[in-house]
Order: sequence, then C-alpha cells, then structure tokens
Amino acid sequence: MAFPFPLQAIFHFRQSVEHQQEMNLRAANQRVARVRHLIEQLDQGLRQAHALCFEDVTAHPTGAELHFALVREASLRQQREILERERLRLENLRDQQQRAYRHARQQREIIESLRARQLDEYHREQLRREQRQLDDFFLLQKSYLRRG
Repeated sequence: MAFPFPLQAIFHFRQSVEHQQEMNLRAANQRVARVRHLIEQLDQGLRQAHALCFEDVTAHPTGAELHFALVREASLRQQREILERERLRLENLRDQQQRAYRHARQQREIIESLRARQLDEYHREQLRREQRQLDDFFLLQKSYLRRG
C-alpha cells in the first residue's frame, strides 16, 4: 500500500511557489547585474573621456572642443547617477524577492518535514502490522502443532 500523504497537494503547491520565487530572484539578480555592468561601462567611458580631455588640452584644443568634452562628461555623470539610483532600486527589489524566496522555502520545508514525520510513522505502523501478522501466524502454527 502506498503512503497516503493527505497534504500532498499543499506540498506540491509549496514546491511550485518556492520554484516561482526562486525564478523571480534569479531574474532580479540578473537585472541588478545588468545595471552594474552598465555602470561599469559608463565609468570606463568617463575615464576615457577624462583621458581624452587631458590629451586634447596638451594639443591646444579650441574652446568648442573643450566645451563639448565637458558637456559629454557631464552627460555621462548624469547617466551614471540615474543608473546608480536604478541599481539601488533594483537591489531593494531583489532583497524583497530574496525574503519572499526564503519565506516560500521555509513554508515548503515545514510541509516537507511534516511529510517526513508522517512517512516515518507510516513505516513504523507498517512494521507493527507485519510483526503482529508474524506473531499471529506463529501462534496459529504453535496451536496447530499442539493439536496435531
């Protein structure tokens, strides 16, 4: 006879909720990583723009060229600030998702431990039944041999 776990549907539901929360967490981690990568690219662009600006200064640039370099650098800094705010927002969302995932995992683990305890009890009861059957068989056999 198969083990009848009455909360099997809830266990499967908890597993699917945990899996969904894990997938959401992975997506949140990917969004954070993508923004971090964009920030790194902007930082690299800022370093290059700064180096070019100093390079141009030694070559006696025009006022328009200096102005363009400064405007470009200011624009890159502004984009970086926007991305930095977005990174913080996404990290907060990721942290919330991480808490949701942990909660879903704990809920699944609770049902899983309940299932394990019930399965252990089921096996113990099954062993008791088998032992009673063996004892009954032994007593019947002993009784039959006394009569015989």
